[in-house]
Amino acid sequence: MTIARVLGLLTIFGFVLAAVPKPAPADDTPAPAGNTYIARDHSRKQIYHSPQTPGYTCWVGAWAMPDESLMICFTQATGPLEGRPTMPAELKARWNWPPAGQPNFDFTGLDLHNVYMRSSDEGKTWQQTGAELFHTPGGQMSQGGPQIALPDGAILRAAFGYHLPLDPDVPKTGFLQRSTDGGQTWGDRQVVLDADECTYRITRLRRLRDGRMIALGGIASAESSSVTQEELSAMWRPLFMVSEDEGKSWSPPLEIAGEDERGTWGGEEWDVAELDNGDLLAVFRRFDPKDRTKQARWQGILQKQDDSWSVERLTRSVLPHSGHPELLATREGPVLHIATNGTHWTKDGGETWNELKIQGVQSTFGSHYYPHSLQIADGTIYVFAHTGSHDPYGKDQRVMMDKFRLTEP
Repeated sequence: MTIARVLGLLTIFGFVLAAVPKPAPADDTPAPAGNTYIARDHSRKQIYHSPQTPGYTCWVGAWAMPDESLMICFTQATGPLEGRPTMPAELKARWNWPPAGQPNFDFTGLDLHNVYMRSSDEGKTWQQTGAELFHTPGGQMSQGGPQIALPDGAILRAAFGYHLPLDPDVPKTGFLQRSTDGGQTWGDRQVVLDADECTYRITRLRRLRDGRMIALGGIASAESSSVTQEELSAMWRPLFMVSEDEGKSWSPPLEIAGEDERGTWGGEEWDVAELDNGDLLAVFRRFDPKDRTKQARWQGILQKQDDSWSVERLTRSVLPHSGHPELLATREGPVLHIATNGTHWTKDGGETWNELKIQGVQSTFGSHYYPHSLQIADGTIYVFAHTGSHDPYGKDQRVMMDKFRLTEP
């Protein structure tokens, strides 16, 4: 099997099987004098471990609620390490999963839960509010990122039905659901785009300053049952939709990729940060068009045009590849790109990126895997993630929380 094919199979699940990389600088350009930022008062602590050891807890999401409490969600798997059934042969052939020599990437026979937790004391203590049971050979149905609070205290989430092949009633594309009880129960599945014409997946839900909501992810011009995972992975192109009514209805997708790349972009994971002028700074994870055995960061500006945006300066980024991009527009002005291999900041819309150093430490701040961040009213920045990477069942994982403040030295 070629490297390109392996990457295609793995990235359909939204990640690459790899160890967490070491910190690396994004650019040799020094920060302008008097315009340098550091992370001060940094702390890191574990906030959850599975009741089982080794414990499988990963794909953390995080958001603030209207009452200013914090919420997280993550996937937990429990059950025996050995002696479990395996996934159906037909599905194994269509998914080409698990990877050769890695049988514990098959999660058949395990109890999987989407766990929801809430903190009302700025992360000091956490209480579970919900735990939803599901089953899939793929190990997850929603990787934390597509969760957002609604003004009435409900939670809106996106999930990917393609990852729930054992349930015939689930649409095998993206869908939205609402919970009014902290994640204990979920309402009807809302499919936004015609599943006969395309397959889509939402990986981020974000709110703009004007109150509108945006959905980011990937879209492929094929019905999900007509393509293999490898084919679907290669067909992904960026998905961008806007809602003015808290997710009840959505605009048609805005095309992000150029016409010549729409069938070969190869990536559904990206994020945006809203700039002061209403433009959106976007960072993408995609296959490297020069070498599809590798992945790369690309970036661009979505320039605000009345109630919509036009795509400008879509190009390769100096940022190194590291899982799903995570951007945070801070109260202090810089936009942070938070990653396992180092965090970087920009104040010029991504024209330059600078390492974010931890106060008193020479290295840049690096998160755990698949980070999600937020900033509360007092300026504290929270980063939630899981230890390890995309691991097979049996690897011990923990849910972690970093806290720091952004300041000029």
